[in-house]
Amino acid sequence: MAKRDYYLVLGVAPIAPPEDIKKAYRALSKKYHPDANPDSKAEADKKMKELIEAYNVLNDQQKRKEYDGQPQFKVRRFGKSSARTKKDKKTQEPAKQEESIIMRFINGLFSKKNEKKEDEKANAEQADVHFTIGLSMSESPEFMESASREFKLALKFFPQHKEACYNLGLMYYKTGDFEEARNTFKRCLEIDPNDPAAKVMLALLQA
Repeated sequence: MAKRDYYLVLGVAPIAPPEDIKKAYRALSKKYHPDANPDSKAEADKKMKELIEAYNVLNDQQKRKEYDGQPQFKVRRFGKSSARTKKDKKTQEPAKQEESIIMRFINGLFSKKNEKKEDEKANAEQADVHFTIGLSMSESPEFMESASREFKLALKFFPQHKEACYNLGLMYYKTGDFEEARNTFKRCLEIDPNDPAAKVMLALLQA
C-alpha cells in the first residue's frame, strides 16, 4: 500500500478526470525536478519518485480502479453505531430497514408525544434517515456535497454515529478537501479509537 494517498501526492480530488491528473503531474514534475532544485536535490529526487509512483497508478485506468477499490475508500452502510435497534437489524432486510426508518420518521412528524425518551428516540431515528439519504447520494460525484450535508445532519442528531462520521470523511476526501478529511477521520477515532479504516485513512493522508 502507498505510504501517502496518490491523489494527495498529486493534489487532485479522487473524482478528478484523467486530464486533471495529467495536468497536475506535469506541473508538479516540473516544479520538483532535481535539475530545477540544485540546492535540495535529495529532497527533490524523493518527491519526484513519489510523483512518478502516484502518476503511474492513477494514469492507468485498471490500476486506478484497483486503487480506488480498496476497502477504506468504500462508504459504510449501517453498523453497530447506528441508532436502530438490534431487533431491526436481525429481522429486516437492508432495503426494508431503510424504508422502515423513513416511515417511522414520517409518522413521527405527526406524533404529539413530548416525553424526553420519545424525543431522544426521534432524534436517533432522524439521524438514520439523514444517513440513509446521504448513502443514496454518496456514489455520484455530482451529489457528494449534498451527501456531506446529510451525513453532517446525521451526526448532529446522533454524534456517535460512526458510519456517518466515516462517510463524511470520505466525501471530503473524494472531493479533494484533504484537511477536512483528516479532521473528520480524527473525529471517527474519538468515537471509536480502534477503527482500523480510519487509522488507514489518516496514515494515507499524512501531510
